[in-house]
Amino acid sequence: MELGLQLQSHASAHRIHNVFDDGGYKELLLLELFNLSKAGDRAGNDALDVHGREYEIKTVARISARGERKRSLSVTTEHTLTLENIERYRKVHLWIIAVFEQSTPEVIYEISPARLERDYFSKWEERLLKQIESHREGGARPHLNNPKIPLSYVERWGVEVWRSDGDSQMELPVQVRTGLEEAQNLPG
Repeated sequence: MELGLQLQSHASAHRIHNVFDDGGYKELLLLELFNLSKAGDRAGNDALDVHGREYEIKTVARISARGERKRSLSVTTEHTLTLENIERYRKVHLWIIAVFEQSTPEVIYEISPARLERDYFSKWEERLLKQIESHREGGARPHLNNPKIPLSYVERWGVEVWRSDGDSQMELPVQVRTGLEEAQNLPG
């Protein structure tokens, strides 16, 4: 229990108020590795860097809730994705996507919103606009139910900034800086 209390104390300093719920540990790890701070608004983007740029952080679980290794992986978005969510996604500096095998990071990618625009954001927006056109007064607010981005897309178009070598020690600064520079220079 002492380890849990120490971890929660450290997480609280990063504004993660329950490190054991809703991916708190994984988020804490990524905030630390990328020298980011947690953004304050639950409905907004996830993190900020020292320059005030916003980041979307996504974690992908390699192992299912039943303890089985998943055959294919994808990045989840929002339970109820709206036009407002898409606009917010477009404005972030980068997406940071980390694949975890239980509590251990396996690989971390960065991908620019420009790389997600054509194949995801604009298509989601088109689907939502069609819903809005046919939306009746008093019905549910038009939204998409958690559209996903295949991890294979991120692997192809993103920048891998870190991969586990089996060592529990994580040294990231050089790879992260290089990855950030590469991701910023990727053509849209």
